[in-house]
Amino acid sequence: MTSGFPDGIREFLAVIEEQSFSKAAEQLGLSRARVSQIISRLEKEMGVQLLYRSTRSLSLSPAGETFYQLSRQGIDQLEHAVQSAQNANTSLSGNIRINAVGGLFGEKILSPLLLRFMQENPHIEIDLSFSSPRVDLIEAQYDLVIRMGTLENSNLIGRKLTNYSNHLVATPDFINSIGKLTHPRALLDQPLINGSVKRWSFTHKISKEKYELPVQGKLKCANGHVAKLAVLASAGLSRQPSYYVEQELATGQLVEPMPDWQLPSSDVTVLYPQSRNTSLRVKALVNYLIDAFKNH
Repeated sequence: MTSGFPDGIREFLAVIEEQSFSKAAEQLGLSRARVSQIISRLEKEMGVQLLYRSTRSLSLSPAGETFYQLSRQGIDQLEHAVQSAQNANTSLSGNIRINAVGGLFGEKILSPLLLRFMQENPHIEIDLSFSSPRVDLIEAQYDLVIRMGTLENSNLIGRKLTNYSNHLVATPDFINSIGKLTHPRALLDQPLINGSVKRWSFTHKISKEKYELPVQGKLKCANGHVAKLAVLASAGLSRQPSYYVEQELATGQLVEPMPDWQLPSSDVTVLYPQSRNTSLRVKALVNYLIDAFKNH
C-alpha cells in the first residue's frame, strides 16, 4: 500500500480494458504470471473479489465493476491534472499575475505592451495590479513584479527593462520668486513635493561632489501626476522622471534650476522567482518586454 491507495490499479485497469491478462501484460511490459500475481494481491489487500476468471472468459464482479468505474474516473482526472500542469510549462496559455509600478509608467507605457502581448497570444490572461506597497512576490503569489529604482537584495531573478533620467524641476515663475539655486543644500529651505523617495542624491557634473538631501515634502504624494500638477501650479520643486516632464521641459513650462547638478537615473526591472520550472508564458512575457523596451 502507498499513500493509502493499493498497488495494482494500473494493472487492473489494463486487464479490464484489454479483456485479457496476456494483452495487458504485453502492454505493460510484464509477464502474464506477474500481472495475475499483482491482481490477486490487489484483491487480497482490498478483501474483495474483483474479477471472475475462467479459461475462456474474464468478467467483473459487482464490487469490481464499481471499483473499475471509479478508478477509471480518478485516473482520468489525474492524467488531466498532469497534462494541465505540463501545458502551463509548454504553451502560451493561462494566467500571469503581475504587480507593477503604476502612474504614468503603468498606464501609458507598460499597459499598451501587455495588451499587445495578449493580442499576439489570445490564450493568455493577465491579472495586473498597481498596488503601491512593495509586495512579497512569492507570498502574494505574483508571477512577476516590475519595479523602479534601487532594488533590495533578493533571491529573485532581475532583468533590466529600461532606465529613465530624473530631473529636479520647477516653473520659471517659482524660480524667479526664490532666486537662483547653486547647491542642493539650499533646497532644505524650499517647499518640496515628493512621493516615496525619502532622499534625493545629487552629483555635481564637473567636480563630482555628492550631496544627499533628506526630503521633508510640503506635499507628499506617491501619485506622479498629482506631484506634477503641484509643480505646474508653482507650489514647489519636485524630482520627476523624464517620462513625466520631458514635454514641459522642452516647451519651457518647467525648468531645471540647478543644471550643474544631476540626479541618478532609475532602472526599471522585472523580477520573477528563481526556478527551473518557471512557466513558458512567464518567460515569454519577460523576453517580450525586454525586446519591446529596447525599441521603445
